Amino acid sequence: MSEKNGYTFKVYPFFLFLSKGFSHKLTEKQSSHPPINPPMQTFQNFSRTLSKSDYKTGQSCPVKLFYKKNGYPSSNEGDAYLELLAEGGYAVGALATLYYPTGVRIHNDRGVAHALEETAVALERDQVVLFEAAIAASGAVAVVDILVKEGQTITIIEVKSKAIDLTKPELGSEWNEHLDDIAFQSEVIQEAFPAAHVKSLLFVPDKSRCTDIEGLYSQFAIRENRSDGSFRFYDVEFLGDAEAVRREGLMVHVDVMSQVEGRRGEVRQLMDQLKAQLEGGVRPEPPLGIQCFSCEYNCEKENAPNGFRECWSEMPEPEFHIRDVYHLGTIKASGQKAADAMISAQLLDMRDLPPSAFTGKRGARRRIQVEHTLRGTEWKSPDLAEEISGWSYPLHFVDFETTTTALPLHRGLAPYETVAFQWSCHTIPTRGAEPIHTEWLSPNDSFPNFTFARRLMDHLGDSGTFLMWSSHEHTVLRHILDQIRRFPSQDPSLQRWLEFVVRQHPTDTTPWVDMNALALRAYFHPLMGGKTSIKRVLPAVLSAARSPRIPRWLDAFSPDLSLLRYDKSGQIANPYDHLPPVGVMEGAERVAEGTAAMRAYQDMWYGLGRGKEEVRAGYREALLRYCRLDTLAMVVIWEHWGIEQD
Repeated sequence: MSEKNGYTFKVYPFFLFLSKGFSHKLTEKQSSHPPINPPMQTFQNFSRTLSKSDYKTGQSCPVKLFYKKNGYPSSNEGDAYLELLAEGGYAVGALATLYYPTGVRIHNDRGVAHALEETAVALERDQVVLFEAAIAASGAVAVVDILVKEGQTITIIEVKSKAIDLTKPELGSEWNEHLDDIAFQSEVIQEAFPAAHVKSLLFVPDKSRCTDIEGLYSQFAIRENRSDGSFRFYDVEFLGDAEAVRREGLMVHVDVMSQVEGRRGEVRQLMDQLKAQLEGGVRPEPPLGIQCFSCEYNCEKENAPNGFRECWSEMPEPEFHIRDVYHLGTIKASGQKAADAMISAQLLDMRDLPPSAFTGKRGARRRIQVEHTLRGTEWKSPDLAEEISGWSYPLHFVDFETTTTALPLHRGLAPYETVAFQWSCHTIPTRGAEPIHTEWLSPNDSFPNFTFARRLMDHLGDSGTFLMWSSHEHTVLRHILDQIRRFPSQDPSLQRWLEFVVRQHPTDTTPWVDMNALALRAYFHPLMGGKTSIKRVLPAVLSAARSPRIPRWLDAFSPDLSLLRYDKSGQIANPYDHLPPVGVMEGAERVAEGTAAMRAYQDMWYGLGRGKEEVRAGYREALLRYCRLDTLAMVVIWEHWGIEQD
């Protein structure tokens, strides 16, 4: 008998993957074993309690844990809903609970103290499955995605949206963070239940499996719920066939007991150190190093402290700081990272870089960066304009928007398989001509890849030069070629075109040119720093541009929108900063970079915007504007690069 329309899951900003709808009378059966649960622990001050997320923060830097517990603003403090969309975790967590139909949800929405008490009562049973069980021991608290108690055995099941490759003999280093998560939980539970045998499992998508269920992702409906008036959380209702999900086996259990056992000593030692730090309430001495340059507590907020500035208050702040150097972390000197040695010596000026910074495959680029940053000058390779003049017309400046999700969006796809939902193209038909814009955006949530590629083929044809920023577009088309070979195709001409434009062997030639690689090889402006992303190159180019066509293109960006603005110094302002927000719902994504585009697409078809035509129309307009600007930015950069220097 299949189960339909009966499962609702709650997703909370700090306790994910909860379930609602399963019921279990906790007094039906008493344990036949001696109780393994000690008296329930309570905490007077949760600000001094070490959670799993606290542990991960302290593991990266103990000072960050101090800032977190003391409410310092962080750049990681985004909208919890948008983070759920980006991770795809809400659907994976909800799907995982379908494999345990007798599971009991712990009500974390009522507070940690209530969750601890409810868990303790539930664990009085001899056998029970709990979702988001909360367990505390000696100043630490663990919240377990799925906990299975069978007599004296407690199994921790850690649900992750990260997919696993079962063809590999062992878990790689990319799983270390997740294994530490489980080891932390295992330590807390073992201390809370000394007589228990604690087992550890990962429960993750299997990337080698393709789903037979069409629209699996769309069968999880997410809704906002603020009925309790305390904090924002979400109901996730499964609308499909739970029995079919279980039969398919898209998720797999992975026994990680040996890996967890091997790291428990190290985890326990750090847990004790961090708990002592929290108990003392004093900020530890900051371990300054290159990792500080990406600190999330370097966050400017009015009338709020800045953690990074506090840590670095005694350090110099030169005009030409090393933090902007290209691939700073790969520079070695005397067998160690040069940056860390320079930071220890308080030598933070680019002019203090060691000679090794200017050797090796990245040395020439660093030399160009340092030389022209100190001079304040733009640099173009002598052959840049000549190379551009050799491109055959028409010139097609192309950008794709794609998404990947842990649960496949469509039948026949595997976890994290690419779905291409949008492209934009600015075409220069002949030398001296004005750019012509063409675009395509999937009109619905059906599988878009083949229609995406057909429309692109119809527009690009097989002549001219195809320009992209980085290799993403070529990679996507190669993936679609693999898909068209897997699925029955009624369009052999599309397959032939894909085989023509995609490099399948290292010696193949293609019409694609990577402008990002060209920027790295042949262009630098001090405003770029050590980056060559289009979001850094465009403002740099606009500050130096002399072509009268560029401001005209920005002013006529679309019939209803000009992106021509000037800053206080009279330079053309960054147009990405002036893309309008969606403005149709609270928390709607502002589409001004690739991750936001992915979130917008997921929200309009699978999230809170699902079924809301006004929201969908707003997102559609925002997606079209953003992708259009990406390809116009490439045209602007091409125009500037092609102008000979005085």
